[in-house]
Amino acid sequence: MSGTPVRTVAVVGGGPAGAFCALELARLLPDTAIELHDQEDRGPGAGIVLTDDFAERVRAVHPEALRLPESSYASWNETITMIDGERIASGAFGMSGISRQVFHSHVRALAARNANVRLVRGTVTELPERADLVVLADGAGSELRRERSGAFGTSVTPGRNRYLWMSTPSVLEPCFLLKDMGPGPLVVHAYPHAAAESTFIVEADPDTLTALGLLGLPTAEVESRLAGMFREELAGAPLTARTAGWQRFRTVVNRRWSDGRTVLAGDAAHTVHFSTGSGTALAIDDALCLARSVAGHDDPLRAAAEYESVRRPVAEQMRAEAAESTAWFEQLCRGERLEGHQTVFALRSRRAVNTFSRLRERDPEFVARTVARLAGRPTDAEPVDVPLTVGPVRLAHRMVELERRDGRCVLRGTDGTLAVGLVVDRAPDRPLPGIDFLAVPAGPEGGRVTRSAPAARIRGKVTLPVALLVDEELPRDEANTLIAAARTDLVALP
Repeated sequence: MSGTPVRTVAVVGGGPAGAFCALELARLLPDTAIELHDQEDRGPGAGIVLTDDFAERVRAVHPEALRLPESSYASWNETITMIDGERIASGAFGMSGISRQVFHSHVRALAARNANVRLVRGTVTELPERADLVVLADGAGSELRRERSGAFGTSVTPGRNRYLWMSTPSVLEPCFLLKDMGPGPLVVHAYPHAAAESTFIVEADPDTLTALGLLGLPTAEVESRLAGMFREELAGAPLTARTAGWQRFRTVVNRRWSDGRTVLAGDAAHTVHFSTGSGTALAIDDALCLARSVAGHDDPLRAAAEYESVRRPVAEQMRAEAAESTAWFEQLCRGERLEGHQTVFALRSRRAVNTFSRLRERDPEFVARTVARLAGRPTDAEPVDVPLTVGPVRLAHRMVELERRDGRCVLRGTDGTLAVGLVVDRAPDRPLPGIDFLAVPAGPEGGRVTRSAPAARIRGKVTLPVALLVDEELPRDEANTLIAAARTDLVALP
């Protein structure tokens, strides 16, 4: 097939990746015949999320793609987190929720309007044989990809938490609901996606769901019980499940995105946890990049290679961020201590880009309230400069040096006083006479959430101050971020 121009393309899947691939191919290659294979059932979910910046980028190429009825989307610049009965506002700048069904139908119809695109209804069970190029854009559960998992090097890793994606005929404000149910918290990701409907995703640790009797029930009963648990937040509105019972999010990774004339795009190629709100944008960008690579090369093999070389680094970066986001929610759902503004700061800063300085620049009032809660009073100080008492030592700064020996460490105050610490990797199960603080080594790899997970987990179970032991110099901004997020009380430098 090398050197043979692409004259026919079969795109399997009419979601964002498939529809935008067909739409862009039709624009760039008007003489190429395109078959867009789709089925009516668009899979789970109620709404999708796009940033305003991304939407503007799409409109620059396809002005009609986001021209939807006002009844099919909602926009916002702020998110509310409900935690321990407190409403905490923080920025979520330039976001829109869009009806999944309306968006998919609209873009699919736009693609089919092109003279060289033929919409084919029905499930595809075998690769279309006559196409010069086959694009598998049929989602994370792609059967055609699964049949060739060896060729693509596919791995699927399930997360620990369970989630249920639902909708409600009510316009909710964009929010996270952290509700302590005794055995553990239920976490809700909610946002409006239409004039009279909202997405309502409940996530929890399986042990919590078991203790609450929510696993193994008929879907109708789960809907009813959850609607009752969140009656106040829903104002009595019902809930309708959009997934077939409780699910584990599955992270899909493929070592290779192409196998001969077959190429993966969107969720068929990679998945990122829904808490990042970036899955749809990644799928659309995959589609546009693939179409442009095909249009730019006579050889479809070279086009596929170029597409993967451009998009794989982006997908891997987002997958790393999604892994941190997933880890944060799993830690939270396993009973991590809820601390109001600091927990919300941790929620916001689970992404590497959202450091203390960036959040302070973008959302100064929220950050000021967070530091005030840490300090016990309003202050202009940064978290590392909020005083802390550790045993007999009064610290003016929270980035410290420790003397370490034989599993213990010593913190020296400026007045000569000493605090004794114990190096641990788990929370002690008994009182520790003579110990003033616990020192916890940072994890060996991963991002902010993963590396600080041992300290955060132990800090949530003890009353002693916790020092995070780092093995390399930590930027002041990163230390500020970890302390403001209540992942540690102080940072011990190497």
